[in-house]
Amino acid sequence: MDKYIIENEEKYLKGELKGYPLKAAEKKFDHSGKPLPFPGCSIICKIPIKSDLYYETKLLQSKYRDLNPVKAYTYLPDTSFHMTLFDCCNVNTFNTQYWPKNIVKDNNYKKISYLLTRRIKDLKFPDKFNLKLKKLFGGYSMILEGNTKKDEKIIRDYRNKLSNLLEIRFENHETYSFHITLAYILRKLKDDEIKKLIKLNFRLLEGFVKKFPIIQIEKPQLCTFENMYEFKST
Repeated sequence: MDKYIIENEEKYLKGELKGYPLKAAEKKFDHSGKPLPFPGCSIICKIPIKSDLYYETKLLQSKYRDLNPVKAYTYLPDTSFHMTLFDCCNVNTFNTQYWPKNIVKDNNYKKISYLLTRRIKDLKFPDKFNLKLKKLFGGYSMILEGNTKKDEKIIRDYRNKLSNLLEIRFENHETYSFHITLAYILRKLKDDEIKKLIKLNFRLLEGFVKKFPIIQIEKPQLCTFENMYEFKST
């Protein structure tokens, strides 16, 4: 998610942010919220199942679900909760300049993930990143950043290393915001829906940060996926 979108939340949710149209479900779900085929691979940090953080994130999602404007969101299964460290490739990047260099274009993402894994085999990830919840966005996303400036530099440096080793660099590489996705938005929101949502955002953010001033998630791993419901380690 791009920082500019986060900084202009209301305009984006209305579909009025110039240059950043609200992409309903981002081609990952149909209009009713059912998952569509969306194969690819990414390097992600999972939220440990049955951890305190997992249960609190699940509770947060349920509170947004209770507010849920009619046909506005489709919610992800809690077993899919994760933070993306680095997007590698997927069906949307297949015929673009963002496809990994010197990798034959192929729909076999297990094969591609194996080739990408070889490129980063000597890169040692830390056992954990120290993060904090910066903002709750749009009723569907937890925006994260390093707990300190040093922590932020560490995680950004890993993104730079991955970009160089994998030979992938997206246009939003420098403005990318780390996040945990709870749901996908299906339509533009109305003014009254946005007001209620933003009010709830502030209340939930305060409560979450009190319980989790520092967020630690699992070590990064390269995963493949067929849709947004399940991410399998390679």
